[in-house]
Amino acid sequence: MKNEDDREPTSDETAGMVWWNSLDEADRAAWLARAGSAVAADAWMAYKRLGDVERRSRTLN
Repeated sequence: MKNEDDREPTSDETAGMVWWNSLDEADRAAWLARAGSAVAADAWMAYKRLGDVERRSRTLN
């Protein structure tokens, strides 16, 4: 039986890892602050929830 550590990441988890690895330290800190957490997965959830909103507001102004 495989344990949790031996499984392949989901496509969403992989996308989150790629996103996180593309950020510089300041952006990581900003997304962790938005998430109210020190966990990268929480920052990814915050990005998915808020990222499009922030990009749209910047392009509309």
